[in-house]
Amino acid sequence: MKFKCNQSGNTVEFFQEHEIAEMRKHGGYTEVIEVVEVTPPATAKSTKKVAKDEISIGGESADSSN
Repeated sequence: MKFKCNQSGNTVEFFQEHEIAEMRKHGGYTEVIEVVEVTPPATAKSTKKVAKDEISIGGESADSSN
């Protein structure tokens, strides 16, 4: 966990649970919570039309009226 010094602004990082617990009690430091934003991947939508002489992947022809 990372902690920021309230006076200097410097950050320090601790990995052991007992150190983290002690730093959370320390009045001179504030725990830094890192937020990771996850953006869902964009989905590509096909806008290609099937030409008259082609058959789509789904097996439909251009002049079929399903």
